[in-house]
Amino acid sequence: MGRRLIALAGLLATLAGGSPALAQTAVEPPRVGIPGCTDDVAVRASRSLISFESRGRLIRAYLYTPAGPPVGAGIVMLHGGTGFEMNAILFDAHAIQLASRGYWVILPAYFDAAEPDRRRRVVNGRAWRQAALDAAGQLAVRSGIAPDRVALWGYSRGAGVAADAATAPESPVRSAVLVAGGGSVDETLTGRGLSFLLLHARRDEAVPVRATLDLADALRRAGAGVEVQGLDFDGHQYDLPTWCAVMGRTRAFLESRGERDHASS
Repeated sequence: MGRRLIALAGLLATLAGGSPALAQTAVEPPRVGIPGCTDDVAVRASRSLISFESRGRLIRAYLYTPAGPPVGAGIVMLHGGTGFEMNAILFDAHAIQLASRGYWVILPAYFDAAEPDRRRRVVNGRAWRQAALDAAGQLAVRSGIAPDRVALWGYSRGAGVAADAATAPESPVRSAVLVAGGGSVDETLTGRGLSFLLLHARRDEAVPVRATLDLADALRRAGAGVEVQGLDFDGHQYDLPTWCAVMGRTRAFLESRGERDHASS
């Protein structure tokens, strides 16, 4: 636990603009990328703070680069409503674990594109969607993988952004994982080969299960392939075993998508 706190302190210092080297002055080096899941692998990845432009705004992001053999796929992780700073801490070790398995991962601060404002929901939504798509483009350029091998992954508010971005007419994305999310679909998706995995708790006080199931139905009617899976948890703020289950199911879904794409090529 002490080592993990040191690693989180380093990440907090980076988010605040400080020096992680100064924040991690300890006798023992911190363990990075070990969330505590039973299927954790040895860390073979690095994290760097980058920025990219979206609609004239500078977007901060963490880029996770595999140090071992890449799998030829990438993941854009979209944070929830508590924002980049809090969720970067929550998802950091999981993102490094994904990268250690060969995935390129980017975690953008999409709120940088437009601050949340209830009076400007449509404007915010468009800005966040474009930031997610631009993050996918950045990941494809930096990794050299095909844009359609970059999946969107979102939790809570980020799940809505992921659904909006994945279904946009200009989106090259073909896979998305939506965790504790709801929303609607305005586009026709028939013939685009889009596949979604929707995950939800048994009961969720912030995003009702019915909202997730309604979104799944809307995606199916629009022409997308949809899997819906329940999680063995009650609530919106998941505990570690539930997050481990989420990440395991995410990998299984993306691996199955990769196998289907390889078989059809």
